[in-house]
Amino acid sequence: MNQTYVRIEQPKRKLLDLELIPTPLVADKERKPIKILPLDDFNRPNGLMVIWRFLLFGLHILGLRLRGVQDNMSLAKDARELFQGLGGLWIKLGQLLSLRTDYFSDEMCSELSHLLFANNGFPGADARLIIERELGCPLDQIFSEFDENPIAAASIAQVHRAVLRKENIPVVIKLLRPNVVQDFRRDMSLLRSIVNVLEFLMPVGHLRLHDGLNELDALLEEELNYAIEASNSRILRKSLLRHDVYVPYVFRNYCTEKMLVMEEISGVLMGDAITVKNTDPERFQAWCKENGVDPKKVATQLFLSNMRQIMEDNLFHGDMHPGNIILLRNNRYALIDFGTIGTLDTNYLHIHLGMLKALSERQYDKAANLCLHLCSEFPTSDIDIIRMELVKVLKLWQARSEFKSLSYHDRSINGSTKLIGRVFTQFRLQVNWTALRMGRTWGTLDASLATFHPNMNHTRLFNRYLKEAENRQEKNKLKLLRKNLIDLVETTKQYQVLLEPVLQRTTISYKQKLNKFNLVMAAIMRYVSIATIIGIIFVINAFIDQHYFDMDSSFMGRLVDDFPLLDREWFLILLIGLTLPIFLLRRLIKIVSSSYLR
Repeated sequence: MNQTYVRIEQPKRKLLDLELIPTPLVADKERKPIKILPLDDFNRPNGLMVIWRFLLFGLHILGLRLRGVQDNMSLAKDARELFQGLGGLWIKLGQLLSLRTDYFSDEMCSELSHLLFANNGFPGADARLIIERELGCPLDQIFSEFDENPIAAASIAQVHRAVLRKENIPVVIKLLRPNVVQDFRRDMSLLRSIVNVLEFLMPVGHLRLHDGLNELDALLEEELNYAIEASNSRILRKSLLRHDVYVPYVFRNYCTEKMLVMEEISGVLMGDAITVKNTDPERFQAWCKENGVDPKKVATQLFLSNMRQIMEDNLFHGDMHPGNIILLRNNRYALIDFGTIGTLDTNYLHIHLGMLKALSERQYDKAANLCLHLCSEFPTSDIDIIRMELVKVLKLWQARSEFKSLSYHDRSINGSTKLIGRVFTQFRLQVNWTALRMGRTWGTLDASLATFHPNMNHTRLFNRYLKEAENRQEKNKLKLLRKNLIDLVETTKQYQVLLEPVLQRTTISYKQKLNKFNLVMAAIMRYVSIATIIGIIFVINAFIDQHYFDMDSSFMGRLVDDFPLLDREWFLILLIGLTLPIFLLRRLIKIVSSSYLR
């Protein structure tokens, strides 16, 4: 399908400026064609086959160890081929394991990080049927053009070009493969069973494998639901606008959980740029000059924007591999594929930022102390030894970052994470699996940074980021104050919700104690009332005895004889004084005995 870009006279949405579209670097005919297979030919290995392949791989590792052979590179390639052959969820698992540089060798992590989804596509006719089923109408009613040949394909999704009929805008349609959700959930269930067996047979509890599975499950739930990706794209489109990073517009009216329709960005994939730079540097330099692209500036912008996404926005792209970065003119770039975005716990983020600041100021003891708080559980023993080891590796990384002769990966942020992780492994400390999303972002971004700016000094760039962040904070003090006030109100509401059950339990306990006290007081006041009534009767008898006739014959005769002589007025005052407490006591008895306090 020939691409044509039509500028709308009165656009309803902000689309990419056509002047930013660069000239092509790789022609379509140079790309490896996507092999098309019928849907019935996509046979996924069953559970027994998966277990059998892992057993063979385990026996292979055991055989190497028994023979005393240690070939990390060969073993890493075998592991990559194992995960690649199983496909689907197992590729995702391999990519996640590649982040555990604290447990696996450099060769293993490098090989697993290069795992790619199979590029076999399914027929365009099937894609057309899926689109029509999702839209509930004929495809031609929504799209004026549709290319049945996919431009990208993987074991999760397939991508086609099209043109919206009403808007007359070129778009790409991302389709979820049929039955992929069921296949992934089946594999996830099998993986949980394997982990349960491992935990039963081996002492791997400190690895918190179930936490890792929960993180993998969360990643898959996000990536297998395009409604989530559409929402993520909309959120990051707004936040990354401040970074001067473009995010394609998503046409949410045409999106479903299994289909995503978004603006097509006709730029140059970072993956293609890396390939051409390594194989034909002169061609790459000519393209850069023609389109106003400085690779070092692009790499610097990628680093600073990624740091800003994590540290300031706390909302970052979770998979920055070269296939998700599109180069534009004038050192601009766009990001695609927001199936996974990352956020971190606020406390964790503040600790991590404090650690990086301390490291940039060469306060290694402070950085080591903060680093210990990044563990899932703070260590209870050998703290001084662990701190000393952390100080040692932090100093080592700081020194490495200044030497351009060392490889990029030894000087990168991921290099520091690797050194810290190995100290954690030595003392059986565990980093939160959720925090690995940040590691995944830096790990996948390193492929672009290492090629475009191999001599990058991360310490200096981080210091530059801190200065720029401080300037932004000065400019946005009023907004920050408003945000803090809103956060304070929200926090207060959250504490109210959290404390309400505690207050209810305390109130119930208090009421129970109060009820017992009330019952005792009510009984005492009743006795006092009875005594007061008896006193009133006694005073009346004394009054009659003294002022009218002798009461010696009555049952109180002897008692009233001893009562002091009083005038009639004083008897009246005494009776009134005794009668008023009767009414007061009755009122109090009614209150403490009420059903409200009971």
